[in-house]
Amino acid sequence: TDDDDRHGQTKRLAAIILTGAGESFCAGADLSDPPNPLHQSSDLPHRLRWNPVHQMGRVGVPIIGALRGHVITGGFELALACDILLGDPTTTFRDTHVKFGLAPCWGLSQKLSRRIGPGRAKIVSLSARPLKAERAYEWGLLDELIADRESADPVLDRAMELAD
Repeated sequence: TDDDDRHGQTKRLAAIILTGAGESFCAGADLSDPPNPLHQSSDLPHRLRWNPVHQMGRVGVPIIGALRGHVITGGFELALACDILLGDPTTTFRDTHVKFGLAPCWGLSQKLSRRIGPGRAKIVSLSARPLKAERAYEWGLLDELIADRESADPVLDRAMELAD
């Protein structure tokens, strides 16, 4: 989309970088007050308005996930809605939907299978065990595994480089 900046010059949005504040990307919903799965998976317009994965699909520019630390359940689904996934050695994926009797409402069951294959997706989802960064990269879940220690935030630096 084209927008005017403060000086009247037009700038074009080339990409979006989705990252977490702090040491982790996203640990998912607060299970002490879980969201209603019927609302989460609804295709009614008044529900889709608040569905982040649906909105991410409408953006029209690449979304780069700059991941580190925990990427769990709903956070895992947010990550899978990104076009490119970058991670560092601390990145750990975990799908705990089955463990807590929850339904993946934002496409994890389809998107994970497309990224790493149906057998591996079942292992990740049905076991609810952590998937470490190196294995996630080997299986094709992470597009790049960044281990540069010279920068304060090498994953975000690489995302900025790709977005430029």
